[in-house]
Amino acid sequence: MAPDPIGWWRRRSLRARITVVATSLFTITLVLAGFALLFTVGKSLLNTLDASAERTGREVAVLVQQNKLPQQLIAGSGGVSLVQVVDGQNRVVAFSAAADGAKSILRDNELTKARLGNPINVDGARANSDQPIRVVGVRADLPGGQRTVLVATDLGRVLESSRLLQRYLLFLTPLAVIMMAGLTWWIVGLTLRPVAALQRGAAQLSATGLSRSRLPVPTAEDEIYSLATTLNDMLDRLDVANSKQRRFVGDAAHELRSPIASLRLQLEVAGRLGESQELRELTSDALIDVERLSNLIDDLLALARSDERGAMTHRAPVRLDELTRVIVAGYADARVPVTLGELAPVTVIGDRDGLYRVMVNLIDNAVRYARTSVQLSLAPGTGADSGWAQWCIADDGPGVPANKRERVFDRFYRLDTARSRAEGGTGLGLAIVREIITAHAGTITLHDNDPGLLVRITLPV
Repeated sequence: MAPDPIGWWRRRSLRARITVVATSLFTITLVLAGFALLFTVGKSLLNTLDASAERTGREVAVLVQQNKLPQQLIAGSGGVSLVQVVDGQNRVVAFSAAADGAKSILRDNELTKARLGNPINVDGARANSDQPIRVVGVRADLPGGQRTVLVATDLGRVLESSRLLQRYLLFLTPLAVIMMAGLTWWIVGLTLRPVAALQRGAAQLSATGLSRSRLPVPTAEDEIYSLATTLNDMLDRLDVANSKQRRFVGDAAHELRSPIASLRLQLEVAGRLGESQELRELTSDALIDVERLSNLIDDLLALARSDERGAMTHRAPVRLDELTRVIVAGYADARVPVTLGELAPVTVIGDRDGLYRVMVNLIDNAVRYARTSVQLSLAPGTGADSGWAQWCIADDGPGVPANKRERVFDRFYRLDTARSRAEGGTGLGLAIVREIITAHAGTITLHDNDPGLLVRITLPV
């Protein structure tokens, strides 16, 4: 598979991306500044050498024009290594002690450039030096012909200074980049701390519901403060709307319980007192629908309570193996046998009643659709999953298509509407199951059982 740098970059945290971008920009700026510094320092040193050479050249030029040249020129100071005076044919007419008295240090074309005021860098071998030299020409013309004072300076100190500066930059630049990266990482982490607090607050809201808490508001009245207050205002409005909705569902379910119970009683009496077979069959069918309504009301109340108070009402140690045996014992007369497979001793912290309801809902579904049997198993995790337990319910029924295994946990979703209604499903059982398992920090997934369906619940032990 080809690498995806854009996808990789998008998967990095905001803190990491800001640190990389800031450090990269700092590195580029530092490198450019280093080159600029090297250029500026080198140029400054060369200008200093040229100024010293020109000063010496002007002093000698005055002597030439006054016809007061000594037998041997003095090289001067400031890095000047030798001095020559040449005529228009580039012949040496005067020179310092270290200079060649027979041959000019510059060639004819170089002399032309030097007379125009351009310093010339030449090989040090021309002056018996192992370092490059820089030659500055100063015009000292006489009425009888051209004269040029050539002043040569050693570039060794300039090159050594440049190399020393380069070594310092090569050492200090990586150190500065590392310090910048660490400082940026720390500052960005400090800046994003309120955002992390918002994220934790949002996660807590997801687990406990809107009525339990609100997002933390930072003390600094900045953009994050405005975001937190705005989100809390929105959550307040959502909480009010959800409270009204939950209250309506709960009140409606409570109000429906009494007439449903009364209707059930009257149908049972009518069924017992009815003389005709048609009447008894009619009341029997009506009782099935009443039972469905009763189950639907119970499920609606359970969901309303879960939305309002959370799916876990209290926490306590629960022995899942003992709870599984108790539940299976209640299915002795089920349509198909409900058996136990592997049953390891496992204890979790949770709501016993909620976990009981989870298993009953899942086993009821399995018994409803299984062909010959339903099997339960409980095993602790191993290796990386050693802190988790797996609670499984397997049947040999028609199963659930892979593309619908997530949707079956939606409220009021039925895999097969006609079949589910005929067999008493409300479309809320698996939604309640997921609410309870999520409240226990667990997961529930559906898998092939070949044939049938395997429901796997993973819970922290």
